[in-house]
Amino acid sequence: MTAVALSTRRSWEWFGAWLLVGAAYALGLVGILTIGIFVLPVAIIGTVLLLRQPASPRGVTGLISGLGLPLLYVAFLNRGYGGPACHTSGSATAHTFGYQCTQALDPWPWLAAGLVLIAAGVVAFVVHSRSVPSSV
Repeated sequence: MTAVALSTRRSWEWFGAWLLVGAAYALGLVGILTIGIFVLPVAIIGTVLLLRQPASPRGVTGLISGLGLPLLYVAFLNRGYGGPACHTSGSATAHTFGYQCTQALDPWPWLAAGLVLIAAGVVAFVVHSRSVPSSV
């Protein structure tokens, strides 16, 4: 493997590491009242560990893309096009059937925001990696 190919591969690995940290930050903020309080410390620890690596700033634009991943998940969860989402609830043995309805979010804004963030991070990474010579 040539030095340039190895350097490019490592840059993408740093991008992936920062992407995971960015996703953890977004998940922590979106779910701050539930799981977020437990995810934010993981994101902070990941940031500290990555900043201690001299080569890791090459992939820091992965943070931007990582912010979009939980937004795509929210879009996926609400893929029923928004409005009321109803399903049956109850038990067949107790003969207590009913409907439980919740208000689903419109998935399109979440999808658009997630895709824009992911694309922005990738474009920023590619532009930055072409403009800055990297060492192995």
